[in-house]
Amino acid sequence: MTASGDRPQSSTNLVAVTPRLPRLNKSAQRQAIVRAQVAESGYVPHLGLAEVTAIAEAAGSSGRHQDRDRLLVQTLFDACLRISEALRVRPRDIKQDPTGWHLEIFGKGKKPGIAAISSSLAAQLQAYAYRHGLNIEEQFFPITRTRAFQIVDAAMAKAGVTKPDHVGAVHILRHSGAIERLRVTGNPKAVQDQLRHTTARMTLRYFKTLQAEESLRVQQGVDFGW
Repeated sequence: MTASGDRPQSSTNLVAVTPRLPRLNKSAQRQAIVRAQVAESGYVPHLGLAEVTAIAEAAGSSGRHQDRDRLLVQTLFDACLRISEALRVRPRDIKQDPTGWHLEIFGKGKKPGIAAISSSLAAQLQAYAYRHGLNIEEQFFPITRTRAFQIVDAAMAKAGVTKPDHVGAVHILRHSGAIERLRVTGNPKAVQDQLRHTTARMTLRYFKTLQAEESLRVQQGVDFGW
């Protein structure tokens, strides 16, 4: 027989003192698991240069702001920008130095940084600013993040390009630009600086993804002649 002082707490009392933890619904839980698996595998979802070119052409094929929309796609890809960085770009941010062209940008936390751009993109941005009478302080893309997503998503659909899973329609352009720059330069440190990653480990995922693609192409060249 249990003494009154030794009686265990009732289940009602236990519920009252036990904190309830938030629970993910099944959909959110599944998405979290998939994101973790993608991060663990080291694979970076991306598109090829031909696909991005098709998206840019689709964005610039119709509509009142077709030149702007095409440039948005090209700038996100070429400079490997986050959408918050791209939407702040102004004519005054386009700079040339003895080795080429770059953009002065504000990254995460509004930290200043630079991102290289191709000379052809610099020329197109400057031509656009001239045609539309932009002053040096005006934004090239005075739109919201939501509108930017709508533009890129619609252009993908029009171009017949399927977005890889587990990444946004806008952010995939940053990933794709980084992979293409790494493919051309073969220099992970330079791509790390372009992406403004604080650690090499973050950029290593891009290098592993490119290596995996190249390894597959090498193996696909083997024919045993059965």
